Amino acid sequence: MRQLLPALLSAVLLAALAMPIHAANAPSTTPEIRVGILLFDGVQIIDFAGPYEVFGAAGFGVVTVSHDAAAVTTAMGLQVVPDASFESAPPFDVLLVPGGDVGAAERDAKVIAFVQARAGSSRNVLSVCTGAFILAGAGLLDALEATTFTPRIAEFAQRYPAVRVVRDVRWSDTGKIITSAGLSSGIDAALHLVQRLRGVEQARSVALRLEYDWQPEGGFIRSLMADRYLAASGLEQAIAWPDDIAMRQQFAIGDEQHWRMRFDVTTATPADELLRRIGKGLDSLPEWTRQAGALRWSSQQEGRRVVLEVAAIPGASERAYVLELTLSVQPD
Repeated sequence: MRQLLPALLSAVLLAALAMPIHAANAPSTTPEIRVGILLFDGVQIIDFAGPYEVFGAAGFGVVTVSHDAAAVTTAMGLQVVPDASFESAPPFDVLLVPGGDVGAAERDAKVIAFVQARAGSSRNVLSVCTGAFILAGAGLLDALEATTFTPRIAEFAQRYPAVRVVRDVRWSDTGKIITSAGLSSGIDAALHLVQRLRGVEQARSVALRLEYDWQPEGGFIRSLMADRYLAASGLEQAIAWPDDIAMRQQFAIGDEQHWRMRFDVTTATPADELLRRIGKGLDSLPEWTRQAGALRWSSQQEGRRVVLEVAAIPGASERAYVLELTLSVQPD
């Protein structure tokens, strides 16, 4: 008997570990908690797939839904066949609205009507990344705090002034509605919701199972990186870019105090003329002050001194060179 016990325990343990995986792929069953995930052409893969993994590993039922249950094409070209259409979708407790290229979905009256109806009947609503634009377009975020994908936070605030937009969080929980920042933050928000519905031990178990370094108090916040000072200035719109310019980003890296961006540039406009145009654009922005005789500007933002330097690096020809921007942030 003693020899059988280890084998029996192993079998029971393996069966228990497998159960959530099977539960996640059974949309026709009636699980204790079911999540409905909205899919549409242009959806970002990680925005729905990351939370799907979390909810499936937690033992929730998961059903994907689109207009007519026909295959949708994601932002990266992957085709996904949803489980149900708007009309045939079963009831669910949690509505997940992912992001990606949401422009068409945000303007689609059927999508908005579905989101409004299912948000009303759901226990919780969760958006990931630019999915917040769909929730805001449905009027679900008025007077609530919400966040979204870092590069589009300013646009979100401008387009939806009734929303109390926050940028210094990985997710924002207002009770029924949770909005998360970009991409992988949806995993954290999903784990946060598992914690609310099933307890912190369950959420930690799921995170460990996924080998994910979950930080319940927030963790990494992309929108606090130093490039936010450049994005907030509107520099891109202030520059008279050459009509024929083509730019390919080599890298964009940094932290809260430093940021470097480098681009391969192809244009008939010489490097010194492009730098002149960039300088003129910066000079037109009241928050930036040029240092005499240099391609270097400073700005006072959020109680800090921000320094921006611009340089051109010779390339293979006069028409092909490298543009580099460097930011440093110093305490006031």
